[in-house]
Amino acid sequence: MAGARPGVPRVIAIDTNLFTLVLLCHRFKSKGLGVPERERELQEVWGRQDTVSLEQLDALWRIFERAHRRIVTQHIVAETFSNRGRKRLKEWRHAIGLVPEYNVEERSCRICDLHALTDFREIMEELGPSDAGLIYTAKREGATIVTEDQRLRDLAYHHGVPALALDQLGRL
Repeated sequence: MAGARPGVPRVIAIDTNLFTLVLLCHRFKSKGLGVPERERELQEVWGRQDTVSLEQLDALWRIFERAHRRIVTQHIVAETFSNRGRKRLKEWRHAIGLVPEYNVEERSCRICDLHALTDFREIMEELGPSDAGLIYTAKREGATIVTEDQRLRDLAYHHGVPALALDQLGRL
């Protein structure tokens, strides 16, 4: 695995939507799909009004591969592989292989522990337990959060946690 280049975060923490895209990248890599198929599946999985380009997806994959550590929380994994998530990801069982193959670190973050911390209780009430746990875990692990959620990035910055959006990844 290639080492980190200057500007590429050494430790990343990924939110649910982008972890789903990373799993999709892994599927594309293993299946060797062409551009039209990749574009169609990308938009199906993304499922939002705003679109994600294949270039952004490739930039996400490069950051993921170059990071020395890749972290998700148990809440992120649970959301990604929930019934809704499994419907979005074709062949999701194959995608699970990405976790050990790339040494994705799955961290636990108990809701009651977050609730006991005033700052994180407020984040949890505003964004929910998954995002509050992601900020908490990223802060504890010295990770940069990778997310498309502007409010999550804002609260991460407020708590001293660096955060990047997809459109920033191509410049790293």
